[in-house]
Amino acid sequence: MQLINEQQRFPFIYTCVIVGIVIAGANVVTHVINPAPANANQLYWYMARSSGFTSYGLLSLAVLLGASSSSGVWDRLKLRKLMTQVHQYASLLVFPFLFFHLWGVYSDKSVLFTWASILVPFIDTYRVVPIGLGILVLYGWILLIVTSYFREKIGVKVWRGIHMAAFPMFILVTLHSLLSGSDTGKLWSSLVYLVPSVLFVIILFKRFARKSPRNSY
Repeated sequence: MQLINEQQRFPFIYTCVIVGIVIAGANVVTHVINPAPANANQLYWYMARSSGFTSYGLLSLAVLLGASSSSGVWDRLKLRKLMTQVHQYASLLVFPFLFFHLWGVYSDKSVLFTWASILVPFIDTYRVVPIGLGILVLYGWILLIVTSYFREKIGVKVWRGIHMAAFPMFILVTLHSLLSGSDTGKLWSSLVYLVPSVLFVIILFKRFARKSPRNSY
């Protein structure tokens, strides 16, 4: 990920504020003003699924664009600036959808999660490993974003080393999705995971096969 500039910070902050307002409003409406019976969880189930797939797609897009930035393909197509911006915004927008995903998982009482089991890896008894992997990726992605803001202070070498963690994180989040998703096994769901994974392997192979790669992450 390239350094996030000042112009990009405020739209992201506003987006997070709006997401927070929506979540708070939904909580007030559904649990205070009009509480539903315990088995009425479809809304939150759909929220958790749709936001989970969206955040996975955004994270995949960010990783693929970051990994391919050293290939020269975007320079040849004169799209480097555009792809860099898409990469940055996709990286940031992972978080609002992750908020919705976590909120949906917590509010859907089909499987009882506490905030501790959602935010602390490997302490819950339900699908311990895949859920724990997803939580680790959450914190890893936060680290990537935070270090992007402070790249000049921590140094490019340290920053780049930290951002190489995006590669194993993509693998871990894919495993999390495959092993814990309620739609795993369906054709359309398999394609959602398969297409980015194949592209990831191809890009990664070409990246490390190059003798003199340019700076990317």
